[in-house]
Amino acid sequence: MRRRLISVACLMLAGCASAGRDFDETKVPNIKVGTTTRVEIEQWFGLPVNRTSLSGQPNGAVMRYTYTYARATWGGASSSGKALIVDFDQKDVVVDQAYSSQ
Repeated sequence: MRRRLISVACLMLAGCASAGRDFDETKVPNIKVGTTTRVEIEQWFGLPVNRTSLSGQPNGAVMRYTYTYARATWGGASSSGKALIVDFDQKDVVVDQAYSSQ
């Protein structure tokens, strides 16, 4: 309830809105396919906004972590966003990753 009140106050006073959970994008270059583990990803970025089980992926991915964050000011005068998707194999090692920001 307190979190909701803070969000409403932010909208009324500053005219801003956000979605997702902010994460430290400076750690994205540390992600190495075939080396980085799921434990390291969770240490660097926290728990994902979404976890998806995968099957039949050509790269052997069985789990996908999705991190997203977006922020907009009143009326959309300014907005920013970022997204990180990380795929893991059965051994919890990164097999693919993609990052984008605006």
